[in-house]
Amino acid sequence: MEARRIRALGLIERLKRHEMEAEAQEMGRLRSEANRLERRREELLEQSQTASYNSDPSLVPYLGNYVRSLRSEIGRAERDRARIDPDLRAIENRMSLAFREMKTYESVRKAAEARLRQQVEQAEEFENADQALNQWWRKRGRSR
Repeated sequence: MEARRIRALGLIERLKRHEMEAEAQEMGRLRSEANRLERRREELLEQSQTASYNSDPSLVPYLGNYVRSLRSEIGRAERDRARIDPDLRAIENRMSLAFREMKTYESVRKAAEARLRQQVEQAEEFENADQALNQWWRKRGRSR
């Protein structure tokens, strides 16, 4: 009975581990996208700062539209990044919960394995003691 329980706990542990791996892949994808958006935002901010230092007088009439366009792109990148954050937090929470559950199953499995080992050791000790007692009785019977 105990061996079946240990195997079942091991199976549940592996399932949780696979679940966590799938979540980790999704979290990696979302973090990659968030980092890409953050880099894009930083590039646009740098462009908007350097655009005002342009010394070409023929570009001055277009500078306002260009800066507004850059700010619009910066806002879009920030909004897209903000949309990713709740999904990231949700995945992190699910992974944390799955990790705790997996560790709980692992500790229960290890405790069951320890109990099983102890039972086997006790049975072996009992068997050894019984054999020693039988040998003693046999030797005692021969000496009489």
